[in-house]
Amino acid sequence: MLSQPIFQAIINSIPNPIIITNGNKIFKSNDIFIDFFHYKNLDDFMNENSCVCNLFIEDDAYFSLASIDENISWVEYIHSSEDTIRVKMLNKKKEFRVFHITINIIEQEKNYFLVVFTDITALENEKTMLENMAYKDPLTGIYNRQMFNRFLLKESENKKRHGDVLSLIMFDIDHFKRVNDTYGHDVGDQVLITLCKLITDNLRVNDIFARWGGEEFMILLPRTELDTAFHKSLELKQIVEDYDDEAIPHITLSFGVTEIRMKDKERSCFKRVDEALYKAKVKRNDVVKL
Repeated sequence: MLSQPIFQAIINSIPNPIIITNGNKIFKSNDIFIDFFHYKNLDDFMNENSCVCNLFIEDDAYFSLASIDENISWVEYIHSSEDTIRVKMLNKKKEFRVFHITINIIEQEKNYFLVVFTDITALENEKTMLENMAYKDPLTGIYNRQMFNRFLLKESENKKRHGDVLSLIMFDIDHFKRVNDTYGHDVGDQVLITLCKLITDNLRVNDIFARWGGEEFMILLPRTELDTAFHKSLELKQIVEDYDDEAIPHITLSFGVTEIRMKDKERSCFKRVDEALYKAKVKRNDVVKL
C-alpha cells in the first residue's frame, strides 16, 4: 500500500488535473487541479464549491449537469458512457478550457472514482477553425453557400413535416463594381465586412445569413411568411441606406423576396427569388416580392 506522501507525489507528477471523488466530495486532488481554479489547497476549493460538476459550463456541445437527470450521479454516468465526454470550465484567468474526462473506479464499496481531466482545448480550437473554413466565408465570417444549402434542406424538411412557413431573401449591392474600380478591392472588402456585420446585427438568432457569391447574399427566415419577410427587407434596405461611415463609400441594396412553397422543388425557390431580385435591380435600392 502506498503511503499518502508517495501517492500525492505520484498524482502531482501527472500533467493533468486529477481528483478522487464520490461524485460530491473530493477526497484528494493533485496540485494542478487546485492551481487551475486558483485555490491554495483542496479545503479552500471545497469550502466554496460543493462539487466540481457545478463548474461545468452549460453548452450544447459539452457535458454539464443539464445533460442528465438530477437524480443521476455525474461520475457514474460518465464512467458508464460509451461516448467521449467533454466539459468546458473557466480557469483562474477566466479563460475557457475544454477537457476530456476519463473516470475509473478505485473502490467499488466506497464509491470512490479517479477522475482525470485531459486538456483538449487546442484540439477543439483547431476543430472549430477547420469547421469555420469549411462552412463560413473567410472574408465576412458569415455562412458560405454550401452551409446555407444544408440549412435550407433542413428547414424545408421541417416545412413539409410540420407545415412551418419559410421565406427567402436574396440581395446584392448596387453598382458594387464601381466601388472596386473607384476605391480598390481593399475598400471593397471592407464594404462587404461592414455590410455583413450590419445585416447580422439586425437579424434574429435563428435567421440564416450567407454569402451566395461575390456581392450576392441570401437570408433564410424560418417561421416567417412572405409579407413579414418583405417588410424585413424594407427595414434592412433602409438601415443600409442610412448608414454613414467615412471609412467606406455609401452603398444601397436591392432585394428579392419569396416564400418557399410546398410544391417547390430543389431549385424553384432560387429561380423565383432570383427573378424578384432581377426586377428590383431594374430600379435599384428596391424590394420586390414574388
